[in-house]
Amino acid sequence: MLDKSRWCRGQSTAEFAQVAVVFFLLLSAVMMMGEAVLAYNNIAAAAEEAVRYAVANGPNSPNPATQDAIENIAVNVAPQLHLTKSTFNSNGTLNYNGNVTATWVTDSYLSTRQDVRVVISYNYALKIPWMSAVTLHLSATSQMMASQ
Repeated sequence: MLDKSRWCRGQSTAEFAQVAVVFFLLLSAVMMMGEAVLAYNNIAAAAEEAVRYAVANGPNSPNPATQDAIENIAVNVAPQLHLTKSTFNSNGTLNYNGNVTATWVTDSYLSTRQDVRVVISYNYALKIPWMSAVTLHLSATSQMMASQ
């Protein structure tokens, strides 16, 4: 007589192997997208923190924030992303356009006040095994009116 318990164990192993492959592929895809979302969250937090610093040290404060200082705050908040800031020559022309850009702009509602705007652009390389790299362009902008 044929023992069906041996045949069923082999079938279960084969079915588990098929389901496990799909499950682990799905799990790794969720983890990769989680890393991309974490990178975006980090650049958004860096932009917000730099704007907070600039607002507290506005152009009318005793110690006004410079563009270099504002960009340093953003770079230091997210060190794992290796953000770079813009550099200028001694005559004030742009030498290198980095990931982080801080600017003072006139407020559209209140022309006597200035807003600070911090824009961070970051290219995140999504690393998918056995495929060519996919680059996601992540960008975060934060703007707020200077309080002083």
